Amino acid sequence: MTNKTIYLASDHRGISLKLILAAWLKDQGYDVHDLGPQDTLLRVNASDYAVQLVGAMREDKDSRGVLICGTGQAMAMTANRFAHIRAALCTNGFMARMAREHNDANVLCLGAELVGEGLAFDCLRTFLGTEALGGRYAERCQILKDLGGL
Repeated sequence: MTNKTIYLASDHRGISLKLILAAWLKDQGYDVHDLGPQDTLLRVNASDYAVQLVGAMREDKDSRGVLICGTGQAMAMTANRFAHIRAALCTNGFMARMAREHNDANVLCLGAELVGEGLAFDCLRTFLGTEALGGRYAERCQILKDLGGL
């Protein structure tokens, strides 16, 4: 990964995991942008924060994103409404590797209530350390792009 910019966002259920991952990313030399929220006591809508991350990535096309909510579903569904986003909900390293290699995913979605820190780190390290394979898989990505979105 040449651009080391990572955008992170969560809902209230994903804040704790997000903060742990953000600290690790900073230690690894990534340029980390935490788009919120910070207050674990305030209930928020996951989609609002997914849209913020999507907006940031629209301006920074080579960046990657990490979205975390209780299951990861709301984040993935919201993010994938946008044409420049290929969000993958992953619960293990294999899924993260396939999402990158075969689908050139640029956003990793995690379910804070589904994965512990260990699996989350496995997903994140694999996601960031895996490149897209291109070739026939690039054709799949082009099909998605041609379908359009917001």
